[in-house]
Amino acid sequence: MFLVVIPVLVVYQQTLGFSMSEILQLQAIFCAAVALFEVPTGYVADIWSRKASLCIGAFITALGFSGLPFIVSFQEFVIFQFILAFGLSLMSGADVAILYDSINEQTDRLKILGNASVYALVGEAVASIVCGLLVRYSFHAVLCAQVIVGWVTFFITLYFIEPEVAKMSKKNPFANMGMILKFLLVKDSFLRLIFINGVVWSLSTFCVVWLLQPFWQQASLPLSYFGFLWAFLMLVAAFFSKIVHFLERRYTVKTLLLFLSIAPCFAYILMYFGSLWFGIFAGILFYASRGISSVIMQDALNWRVPSSFRSTANSLKSLFFRLSYGFIGPVAGLSVDRYGLSLTLLFHGLIFLALFLLVMLPLIKRVAEMRIDYVPNDV
Repeated sequence: MFLVVIPVLVVYQQTLGFSMSEILQLQAIFCAAVALFEVPTGYVADIWSRKASLCIGAFITALGFSGLPFIVSFQEFVIFQFILAFGLSLMSGADVAILYDSINEQTDRLKILGNASVYALVGEAVASIVCGLLVRYSFHAVLCAQVIVGWVTFFITLYFIEPEVAKMSKKNPFANMGMILKFLLVKDSFLRLIFINGVVWSLSTFCVVWLLQPFWQQASLPLSYFGFLWAFLMLVAAFFSKIVHFLERRYTVKTLLLFLSIAPCFAYILMYFGSLWFGIFAGILFYASRGISSVIMQDALNWRVPSSFRSTANSLKSLFFRLSYGFIGPVAGLSVDRYGLSLTLLFHGLIFLALFLLVMLPLIKRVAEMRIDYVPNDV
């Protein structure tokens, strides 16, 4: 999504008097709200209409952004987070399901998914450059630009085309949900590992998003450069998304899984030392990992899930991701306020290193046992 405000959101909230603890509490509230709405909205998209879910979600999101320039208190931001969460939860899962239904049978789907990720990331990069230009005038200019972009997104969704797919029965939603959870987490241990790793490594590159801005502040980077540096990192992610299909054939999927999980661990530890250049290199590692993970892990999950409940499956993944950050975010905020940013970054690195050992190594081992080198040979 074209989010103009993101590169300076933390700094803007600090100008309103919020502490890092409060800022990350707001993000945790947002994650909790998305978690509350995520699965019901994904399920409705599966049994009703994914395009309708996207359109309604984009409309609600645009309404939420329309109030952003007028929000100044913590309580008002909480209300804003709930509105935004409801809108985004309607869009989450449905967009991926529509895309995947359109390409599911194509053998070059990794290339297509990579291109789709590139478009999204380049959009974020352009939004970041716009932010960098507008913030030189005022934060208010950035917020107003976000309002305009929100409504443009809504009008774009009106032109989406939803492929015809089989739908689940509407008669027994609890039985349907039980069947989906069993399929994802019980029936197939390999799919369970894919699902868990998809959550963990999405989380690894998301947690740093709200720590980069205070890191850049601490390293004395001028605010006017925030948007441009953010844009550069988006382009790094876009580049790696674009070449995933080539990298997988050249170095095998096991190598990519190893990189996308080790890179964030090393990057957090590198940022612990506080140098701006270390931080920029760490950012490259984070967003290279994000670019690869957004294609590899998304494809690994989606092509194994039947179209009839693909939107719900993606929503469940988002649910576990949001719930996890709902716990980690406030703890990270308290840690920054109490122990400082450097130690908080080191804690993150050690936590994800432990998760690498617990959940990624077993997945890599299974991939090796099944002799999966690249997607067309997958089973």
